Amino acid sequence: MMHSAAQVNLRPDNRLSDMQAIMEQTQAFENRVLERLNAGKTVRSFLIAAVELLTEAVNILVLQVFRKDDYAVKYAVEPLLDGDGPLGDLSVRLKLIYGLGVLNRQEYEDAELLMALREELNHDGNEYTFTDDEILGPFGELHCVTALPPAPPF
Repeated sequence: MMHSAAQVNLRPDNRLSDMQAIMEQTQAFENRVLERLNAGKTVRSFLIAAVELLTEAVNILVLQVFRKDDYAVKYAVEPLLDGDGPLGDLSVRLKLIYGLGVLNRQEYEDAELLMALREELNHDGNEYTFTDDEILGPFGELHCVTALPPAPPF
């Protein structure tokens, strides 16, 4: 098949515009995540937002694992994921995608740690800062955090 010079020249531009669109979508997604994490004023609100974002991500990954046809989604997948279904709990969905190899061990452990820390703070009446040992300790165990900045001198 013969292409005119104009058609041949458009293809790299199309790839470039596709890549640019993907980068813009990625940037918009990252901005949305950062805005949600920054919206809260406390460690507790940060962790609540982080686990909400984690829940959204896990839900997307779980849906990618299952069949995509409408019948399967409506009659098999949705009942599994409903609040009272066997996969209604975030921890169970997380175990599923870890067991299926969608997440690696470090990602799984980080997600479990964030969920446990959020749960602990929900039952603890104290307000913490990000520099408190009760927060720095667990955050230091996260695999996704490579190094914490030094504590500011007071």
